[in-house]
Amino acid sequence: MGYRSNVAYTIRFTGDDAMLNRQAFFTFIAEAKSNDSCRAALEDCDVDEQDLRINFAAEDIKWYDNIPIVEDHTALIDLAEETIEDNENECVGYIFIRTGENEDDNEVRAKGLYNFDWLWIRRTIERDW
Repeated sequence: MGYRSNVAYTIRFTGDDAMLNRQAFFTFIAEAKSNDSCRAALEDCDVDEQDLRINFAAEDIKWYDNIPIVEDHTALIDLAEETIEDNENECVGYIFIRTGENEDDNEVRAKGLYNFDWLWIRRTIERDW
């Protein structure tokens, strides 16, 4: 069995300059494809070239640091962070959220030009009637 989590993240290119956003997005994709781990993560993602977004979501998944799929997605998020730190035009942002089985086990990471309307946590009550 093991401890399970729900995970989602989005990387977006949403600055004021549409041309710069497109250039940064496709440069990011090219750089990601040149890295084996990032390329593997991209295969699991919804890459939306129209809206310049990379989206990933998984439910009921084992999300341990030493599992290859987690290492791959972590590498892609790390690349986004590096891009944000190196990018002078501030057109890149991301949000990563992981919720665990325990109510107080939530991880939220965000950086760059992001909006919390992109991704959020909602707890629900489940019942058997």
